[in-house]
Amino acid sequence: MRASRRVHKKTRKAIWAFTGAALLLSALPLFPVLAQDGKMVEGKIIREKRYYYQAFNRRDPFQSLIVGEYEQSEFELVDINAVTLVGVLSGGMEKYAMLEDSNGFAYILKTGDPIRNGNIVSIGDRTLGARISMIGQTTSVTLNIEGSSKSKGES
Repeated sequence: MRASRRVHKKTRKAIWAFTGAALLLSALPLFPVLAQDGKMVEGKIIREKRYYYQAFNRRDPFQSLIVGEYEQSEFELVDINAVTLVGVLSGGMEKYAMLEDSNGFAYILKTGDPIRNGNIVSIGDRTLGARISMIGQTTSVTLNIEGSSKSKGES
C-alpha cells in the first residue's frame, strides 16, 4: 500500500513565505546602502534631485496680485440712515442683510454686527432691525426691501 502524505495549505504558504524571505535577504548585500543626504555610503555619489522652475513667459507665482500702491484705510462702520436694504440671504441658520449706500458700495451684515452708534438686532425675510443709541436715547430703525422706506420707533 502506498502511503500518501498531504501537506496542509497553511504549511505550504508558510514554506513559500520563508523561502521568499530567504531569497530577499540573500540578495540584500547586492544593493548599496544609501545615506540620508542621497549619497552612497561606499563613496559613489548619485545625482541629487534638483527642480528648476522655468518661468519663461510666465507670471511669478510669488508676486503679489495687487498692482500699484494700496492704501489701507480704517474700517468704517455703516451708517444705517444712509443705506437701503437690497436683499436678504439665508445661509443655514443665519440670515445676512445686503445693504447699499448712495455711492454704490455694498455691505453684508448679520445679526449682532456693529453699525454707527449701534448694532443689528434682527434680520427677517424682508426686513432688517437695528438699534441706535445717541446721547442716552435709544432708537429702533427698521429697513424694508420694498423701497428705501425707513420706519423709526423709540423704545
